[in-house]
Amino acid sequence: RDQVMQRLVAEGLLDANKRRPLSPIPLRVGVVTSVGTAAWHDFHQELQSSALGFALTVVDTRVQGEMAEQMVAAAITTLSRRIDLDVLVVIRGGGARTDLAVFDDESIARAIATSPIPVLTGIGHEIDRSVADEVAHTALKTPTACAGELIAIATRYADLSEAAFAAIVRQSQLALTAASTDLSEAAHRIARRTHAAIERADERLSTRVDLLRQRALRRPLPCW
Repeated sequence: RDQVMQRLVAEGLLDANKRRPLSPIPLRVGVVTSVGTAAWHDFHQELQSSALGFALTVVDTRVQGEMAEQMVAAAITTLSRRIDLDVLVVIRGGGARTDLAVFDDESIARAIATSPIPVLTGIGHEIDRSVADEVAHTALKTPTACAGELIAIATRYADLSEAAFAAIVRQSQLALTAASTDLSEAAHRIARRTHAAIERADERLSTRVDLLRQRALRRPLPCW
């Protein structure tokens, strides 16, 4: 384990996956786990109960025993090549330290470190810490905590989106109110000017009528 960690540090791989930007709404999730285990059930149930639109792409693999290291590493590598995923999740329930030693394997650590997609881990119990956890973008204590982190991130994004939408609505309402006020004032100004113009026209017309009457009265009558 120590030698694996030293090699990863020397090659600059320990923090490589941590530098990958995590989507603010990681709904498209690639999952590496043993389907049918309590770990998978807890993770899946937690996401389902959130009522958020998570879409899971799952690779069912061994997480202990013969060929487990190669299968987990291959599953991570396969999912990391996809362009339709926001995040990868590697989960496994608790067990004996010798069983969890699978996730100290260098091939798994390298697959996580070199993944272009951020990798979250939820391996074992709260006290367990594997090499896979060390190189992951974010290491959670359990599979359930891993699901909870995804839910928290997505919920935070939804809340921010709702707040932004509400702010847009408020600004729109203020703009519409201001525009309506301006329009009303402009209409009143036009109405006042129109009334004033009509009154002046009426006055001029009345004056001309009076002048015509006066001229008609002063004009001598024709002699027959």
